[in-house]
Amino acid sequence: MDNVGLVLEGGGLRGIYTSGVLDYFLSKGLYFNYTIGVSAGAIYSASYASRQKRRNIDVVLKYINDERYMGYKYLVKKGSYINIDFAYKKMTYELSPFDFETFNQCNLEFKVGAFNCTRGKTDFFSKKDFKSVNDLLETLVASGSLPFFSKETYINEKAYLDGGIADPIPLSQSILDGNSKNVIILTEDEGYKKEPLKLQPLIKLYYRKYPKVADALLRRHLVYNRTLKDIKMLEEKGDVFVFRPSKVVVVDRLEKDLSKIKALYNLGIEDARQNYKRLVEWLNIEES
Repeated sequence: MDNVGLVLEGGGLRGIYTSGVLDYFLSKGLYFNYTIGVSAGAIYSASYASRQKRRNIDVVLKYINDERYMGYKYLVKKGSYINIDFAYKKMTYELSPFDFETFNQCNLEFKVGAFNCTRGKTDFFSKKDFKSVNDLLETLVASGSLPFFSKETYINEKAYLDGGIADPIPLSQSILDGNSKNVIILTEDEGYKKEPLKLQPLIKLYYRKYPKVADALLRRHLVYNRTLKDIKMLEEKGDVFVFRPSKVVVVDRLEKDLSKIKALYNLGIEDARQNYKRLVEWLNIEES
C-alpha cells in the first residue's frame, strides 16, 4: 500500500481504542507501510509494528492498578505521574518484552512525534533514529510525557513533552511525507470538540521556563478542532478513511476502571470488524 498513511491520535488510556483497531488489523494480516502517531497513538502502535497482538491490552489489564505503575507519589518523588522505570523500562525489558527485532525488520516507516519545548514545534523521529530498543523507548516516553503530569524528557540534550501538544492528529506530516491517502484512528467519538484549557494565567506561570509550551497548550483546542474540520472535508472527498469510537467515550486519560478500559478496547475491535470490508474496498486491496 504505497502512499497510504496510518495516522494515530493520542489520548492516554483512550488510546486503548486504537489498540483494539490495530489488533484487529493484525488478526486480518493488514499491514501498512507507514504509521505516524503521537503520545498514546505512538506507544500503542509500536506493538502493531512489532506484530505483538494484544500486548497493549494485556499489559493495561494486568498492571494499570499495580501501585508500581503510576500515582501521585511518583509525580512528587520523580516528577512524573507515570512511573517510567516500571511502566516503560521494566515492562519493555522484563514483564512484557518488546520484540525489537521484528519491529526493526518489518517493512514499515514508523514515526513518532514529540513536542520540542524550546522550538515550540513537533519533532518527528523515525526508525533511522532508533539504533536500539532504548532509543525507541526514550522517544516514546518523550511523546507520552503529559503536560502537568510529567517532567520534560531529554533527547540529545533537548527537552520534549507530549507529541499531542501542537500536533494532536499528525495528518499534515503524513501528507507532507507523500501519503495521498490516509487511514486515521481517532480516540474521541463523533461530534467531540475540544474546549480551551482553564486557568490560563497559571499555565503561563507553570511553564514560564518554556513559554512556547504554554502558548501551544493555549492554542491546542483551536488546532485540534481545525484539524477535525480538515479531516471531515477530506473524508467527504474520499481522501481519508476514519475510525472513531461509535459510542460516547467514558474513559479518562488516566483511567483505572478496568471494565471501562476493556469495553473501549472491545469497541475498537468491533468498529474495525464492522468497517473492515469498506476499508479494504477503499484501499483497493483483496479482503483477507
